[in-house]
Amino acid sequence: MKDFFKIFTISLISFMLLALGGFIAMFEQVKGIDESDSSIIVVENVEELEDKNRPIKISFAGDCILGNYEGATYAYSLPWVLKNQNNNYGYFLEKVKPIFEKDDLTLVNLENPLTSSNERSDKQFSFRGDPSYVNILKAGSIEMVNIANNHIYDYSKKGFLDTIDVLKKSNIHYSGEGYIAYYNVRNVTVASLGYRGWSTYIKPHISKDIKEAKEKADIVLVSFHWGEENMYYPNDVQKTLGRFAIDEGADIVVGHHPHVIQGIEEYKNKYIVYSLGNFCFGGNKNPKDKDTFIFQAEFTVIDKKITKIQGNIIPCSISSVKNINNYQPVILEGIEKERVLNKIYKY
Repeated sequence: MKDFFKIFTISLISFMLLALGGFIAMFEQVKGIDESDSSIIVVENVEELEDKNRPIKISFAGDCILGNYEGATYAYSLPWVLKNQNNNYGYFLEKVKPIFEKDDLTLVNLENPLTSSNERSDKQFSFRGDPSYVNILKAGSIEMVNIANNHIYDYSKKGFLDTIDVLKKSNIHYSGEGYIAYYNVRNVTVASLGYRGWSTYIKPHISKDIKEAKEKADIVLVSFHWGEENMYYPNDVQKTLGRFAIDEGADIVVGHHPHVIQGIEEYKNKYIVYSLGNFCFGGNKNPKDKDTFIFQAEFTVIDKKITKIQGNIIPCSISSVKNINNYQPVILEGIEKERVLNKIYKY
């Protein structure tokens, strides 16, 4: 009988030790204690790997005048609309924000200073917006602006420097007028350059800047404020500068200033968007042509190299109502969407 109990006791202890060992092994497996186990590493990094391989989506939109010009009537101006919206800065871009907040970067042309300066330039139309209007950009999920255009100095150098200060404090990146902006997306660096493209004499500056940008960045964006107002086709200077920028290493070229949309050229497997037209445009209370679009470029980047660029057009109107400009861009659908797409294809 003693032998029986001895054997039973040994068996019971062995069983308990075996069960305890299995529990410990299971616990260690759950904990992932064996960090060298490649299968565990793969499982833990699936989402990270998918995110890394996801194309970098950058949205481009046109001229944004966030303010008014001296001498314009106040009623139905952008400041008037803002006041009637109870100072809701989000009102202006709320209908396109779903596009901008889902991309990786949004770049528009900021075509007026944000300043309280009274040092107005001697010109017919001098635009200015209150510094608080930077909140329109922030509320609309716009991370970057081009400042190289013919209105950014409308209130002298002081107005320009005030604008730079406001953008800095609001964490909005800016490029143009000698500034290169750098923006990081998932370990990929995007550089943005901006120019007033009235003449081909700026070629040496473009070449120098692109070379500098490519030493630090994986994607190089170039914005041009160029062309002729109300012209639907690019002129020779636009074509020359756009292609030159691509030849020098730019990965996409986008343009604005004509206040109407122009066509898109595919050049060396990259895009030249000649004119995005107006967008959130406080410069005119009721433009005859309210057509515009958002251009989205998707950059597939593998090991710091661009392997593919896919362009997408999102037709829009600068106003969500037809009879007036309410400064609220809206995405077009149905017949209107097709009409604007056909217009772009034609140009």
